Amino acid sequence: MKVLFTGNIDNIAYSCAKFTRWLGEEADVLVSTAEQEVSHPFWEDPEEVAAPIMQIFNRRRGLQTPMSLFDLRRTFKQYDVVVSMGMMSIAAYLLSRPYVAVALGADMKELVFEKTPRGWLMDSAFRRADRLYYNDADHLPAVTQKGYDAARYFPIPVDVEKYHPPVAKRDNAELTLFHGASLSWSLEWTRKKEIHSKTLKRNDIFFKGLSRYVVGGRKVKVVVPLWGPDKERVVPLCRELGIEHCIDFVPPQTKPQLLAMYQGVDIVVDQFNMPRLGYNALEALSCGAPVLGYYSEDLQRACYPELPPVFKAGNEEEVAACLEQLGDEAVRRQAGEAGRQWILDHHHWQPIMEELLGQCRALAHGIAA
Repeated sequence: MKVLFTGNIDNIAYSCAKFTRWLGEEADVLVSTAEQEVSHPFWEDPEEVAAPIMQIFNRRRGLQTPMSLFDLRRTFKQYDVVVSMGMMSIAAYLLSRPYVAVALGADMKELVFEKTPRGWLMDSAFRRADRLYYNDADHLPAVTQKGYDAARYFPIPVDVEKYHPPVAKRDNAELTLFHGASLSWSLEWTRKKEIHSKTLKRNDIFFKGLSRYVVGGRKVKVVVPLWGPDKERVVPLCRELGIEHCIDFVPPQTKPQLLAMYQGVDIVVDQFNMPRLGYNALEALSCGAPVLGYYSEDLQRACYPELPPVFKAGNEEEVAACLEQLGDEAVRRQAGEAGRQWILDHHHWQPIMEELLGQCRALAHGIAA
């Protein structure tokens, strides 16, 4: 069986192709010429590891878009099954290929509700998929509202061998945090304010909570990569809150740098708006790092048999209270151990990929899954 993974958002498709090869099946990831940084395989792995898994696709725009479908048809025909992530499900649908669709991020929460040709195509692609998965717990309300009754939850598979706890934890001179979520809270950067309000990271909640925590002279260092639509607004916000001296602003981090952060800091800070864990939070938990963020208990229980051992905060007061708890090294150590075990139980790449490949094999052999 040959499987093509498409739609390489956050390198999830690439990782799935790599895991599939580890399980003994032929697999590649389709990478368009437009992909860069966090959505390019070289961001995740060295070129010598990633390049042999890649199929390069020349992405055309505007009037040449139909030519892209012609190119994709030739590529798709080389594989028994296409696993289409995000908007690439539209291409699989239009080309009538056997495909498993995986909804990522805004595809399920925003795009399928758009009254546009793109929105209608996305909805049709999900409805006509041979199997539909969704990868965020907060996709569940949209899944229910749209009536995708056969959809299943797809936990993001994590490379637990790569993202592992450090051999020896670094002894930081001060409480050290890493907040790597995309900087987005203002809505000043978009006209579609109602739609994008659902996918903001609300970093401002964290920074305001941090300002409460450092009152009284507590020593804290927070590493914050400058990326996302509000990256120009973060320094003025931190200056206004009186916490600029606590923040180490850095460029966007590569995966090796992120791994070093997960393994070296005391706390990893996720996002505070969408009621689910981000990809960075999952990798950090796998590395045994305590995580501070936000999630819905109801949605988590609908997707998992147990809640994640994450310090949950939905406002600045709760952020400050969680930081107070996490100031205790014993609390951090216990949370880190519990987080690693939760990932091994629910996000280990192997059982997730075995289940997905079982669906692909059934589809490739014409068996009703």
